[in-house]
Amino acid sequence: MKGVSDYVLVYDITSDRERRKVDKVLRSYGFRVQKSVFECRMTKRSKDELLEKLRKLDVKSGFIKVYRLEFSLNPPAIGEVKKGSLDDEGPAFVL
Repeated sequence: MKGVSDYVLVYDITSDRERRKVDKVLRSYGFRVQKSVFECRMTKRSKDELLEKLRKLDVKSGFIKVYRLEFSLNPPAIGEVKKGSLDDEGPAFVL
């Protein structure tokens, strides 16, 4: 799909309150693959929108990093890869 890229967002935030706010924003853009890791497929516009929302949260107790993934039809995976999202299993808990 032209104009769309895949991103991984990771965070390490010690404040429960800040972490819940970040989690809520990220859930609206992608899906959780680990407790503090989300995958998101976004256009440049939606990525800019997400980054602005995260900046407005003004996280003080940690950081959020955004990585753009290189496109691959068959990304390599080592070990067991489970289908679905960790969010399906219940709640989990600087730019």
